[in-house]
Amino acid sequence: MTAKKKRVSSVTVKQTLDNKDYLEFGMLHQIAFWGLALLLFLPPYLRGLFFAPEQEKTLIFATVVFGLTFLWRWLQNDHIFLRGPMDYFALALPLIYIISTITAVNKGLAIDEVVKNILYFLVYWSASRLVRNQGDVYKLLHVIYLSAIGVALAGLATATGLIHIKDGYNVGQFGGFISSTFQYHNALAAYLGAVIFIGFYLWYKSFNEHTTYGFDKLKALYFLYLIGNFFLLTVLFASKSRAGLLVFALVLVIYLLGLGSQKRLYTLLTAGGLGAVAYLASKQFIGSVQNGSNWQAWLWIAGGIILAVAIQMFICLIRNLATNKWGDSPKQYLLAFVSLAGMALAAGVIWLAVKPGLIEKITGFDFLWTAYHRFYYMGSAIDMIKERPILGWGGGGWQEAYEAFLNFRYTTRQAHSYYFQVAVETGLTGMAVVLGLWISYITLTFRQLRDKLNDMSHKQLIWLFLVMFLMIGGHAVVDFDLSLSAITILLWCIFGVTSALATPLEDRSEAKAPIQHKSIKYLPPALATICMVVIFSGAAVLVQANSLGNKGYQFLNANDINRGIEYVGKASLYNPHNSNYHLVLSQAYAKQGNLAIALIEAKLAVNKSMYSVAARNNYIQIALTAGQNKQAARENEYIYKLTPNSIEAYEGYATNYLNLGISELQSGNREDAKAYLNKALNVSLLISQQEKQLTDIDKDLWEGPLLADTERIYLVKGQAAYCLGMFSDALNYLQQAAQGENSEIKGQALLWQGLVQDRKGNQAEADQLLNQINQVNPQLMQNYQALKSIPVL
Repeated sequence: MTAKKKRVSSVTVKQTLDNKDYLEFGMLHQIAFWGLALLLFLPPYLRGLFFAPEQEKTLIFATVVFGLTFLWRWLQNDHIFLRGPMDYFALALPLIYIISTITAVNKGLAIDEVVKNILYFLVYWSASRLVRNQGDVYKLLHVIYLSAIGVALAGLATATGLIHIKDGYNVGQFGGFISSTFQYHNALAAYLGAVIFIGFYLWYKSFNEHTTYGFDKLKALYFLYLIGNFFLLTVLFASKSRAGLLVFALVLVIYLLGLGSQKRLYTLLTAGGLGAVAYLASKQFIGSVQNGSNWQAWLWIAGGIILAVAIQMFICLIRNLATNKWGDSPKQYLLAFVSLAGMALAAGVIWLAVKPGLIEKITGFDFLWTAYHRFYYMGSAIDMIKERPILGWGGGGWQEAYEAFLNFRYTTRQAHSYYFQVAVETGLTGMAVVLGLWISYITLTFRQLRDKLNDMSHKQLIWLFLVMFLMIGGHAVVDFDLSLSAITILLWCIFGVTSALATPLEDRSEAKAPIQHKSIKYLPPALATICMVVIFSGAAVLVQANSLGNKGYQFLNANDINRGIEYVGKASLYNPHNSNYHLVLSQAYAKQGNLAIALIEAKLAVNKSMYSVAARNNYIQIALTAGQNKQAARENEYIYKLTPNSIEAYEGYATNYLNLGISELQSGNREDAKAYLNKALNVSLLISQQEKQLTDIDKDLWEGPLLADTERIYLVKGQAAYCLGMFSDALNYLQQAAQGENSEIKGQALLWQGLVQDRKGNQAEADQLLNQINQVNPQLMQNYQALKSIPVL
């Protein structure tokens, strides 16, 4: 009897201690958990978290959440920092990015990528530790879901002018399309396409729990989920992302195949019915907006909601009839699903058959123009990888150097494939880490699906996360969705939650870890604290640099040069690897007349952004002003090589050599002047050589001016020929330049024709040309006497 009382007493004491621990540490968990929830909710509204300033601030907050999470787990006797392959691969990726900064071609951009990848790891690790059970998962799912609905509503609102989001709604080749807060419609499609599966999951969960027989027992909750799903699907269609919709359709099929027989049938019904209504609503909504009838656009949305509710009620009726007739027979539900899917497929085939031009349209070059671009980007990415296969070009390597490798002219700061971009930035080493992370996630997912055969709620969550991964990861093959950190944070949270569900809470304690000496025991928290301080401080320094830089730009724009230099100079001290700070400082010092310092800053900008034509051109201009012609000429040889398909690069190349030649003429260095002027005169040969290397496909994919002599090229060649004493050639080139529509170039061409005629002694022709100049651009006449004083060879 006494022993029994002692056992009861000991159990009571343990429960009391457990309750005390919960009171002490439960609040800590809640603060960290809802901090993680904010990291999932807010980023879509911060321009998709695409830009560095927002990423740096988010990293500071994520570091705080990570710190609270680490402390909570430590107090719960979970002293194991890395548990399995996913943890190791997740940590390896930011480490690879850190290592790749050593050889990065632009360390400023490389640091931005380090910030992003550290952020992803902190989110992953926090999610994998904070999630204790399925209840926590449901909370996070609702946070993600509500955030996505807000994004969808923001897209509809900006399209109708209720709010303004830059690039939230645009009109393109195929009509209007919504980009919402992401400012990029393909990324929006990937995000909404992933979150809609959460909507289907939550809808069926509520539908399954609350619907039995008759309409009297229907609850409002699944109607709210239905309306939310309608908004998501409507804006998904309104994004007009062809690749996004294609990947979504394929993943939807996979999702349905992995569901139970009843859930598969009812999800097909709601996805099909709701999808048809959402497609119609989105089409009419965009059409009304383009016609200026915003009120009518909202009427279509309201009508779509009514139709969606009607469809839901019809599905409830079908469910009641099916339950009465079939009971829980999986065979009947499977047969019904196959029949519906077959009818949908047959309807699709018939629809295509009656529209023979549709297949030709969607497989034509114009429709698939952007898709062709993607494949050629990949070819250029492979060329870059071959050149730096181990550690790559560093973070931002594609953005910095892609124009030197692209076979045709096109402006794209991203590689339009996450996997190729990682390989460019971190080499095959980084690519192996990403593949390792992906494979370890898929392995863990299928292990849980195998081991949790009888736990349907667990299996459904794991299957949900897998299809979300397939949606985001699949679309990332052909686009840069994962460059928007809002989407990548969602993906890494999926990894973290999957890891958490694979490891029961009771298995995370120190009881599973080897016994350690007391001094070693406290080494992990000490190292973690040091890392958190470094990350927090580093991000804070970058945020401060950005703030100081923006203030400096404002002063410079207001022509307050001294204060502008002061603030941008401080920004360059906080972030010395940002080439733009040095470029701006060089221009400010040059404006002050402090050419020695300006030249130093300009050279720093070039060194920190080796493939930037803007930085090199800036250095050349300052070197010219400072009389450092040899240095300017040396840098000028890189201009067209960095962007060989840009005609503007050849124009700049020729103009720079013309100015160098004139400078040397005025200094009496005739041989150097002749060499420089001949370089300018022969620029057409460089253009022709590059143009001959282009294939027909390159020209079809070309965007922008083709590689051919332009008005400005003819003007520069005419000016160079004049300085070389080749007056007949000069007149020929200048006359071609004057035929263009650019009034400035036309005026310059007429002015230099006047100089040629004056040199040839044809004063009447010279006066006639000068009269034409007064009609085109009278201000040019102010330079006439100065130009006449330029020596001629």
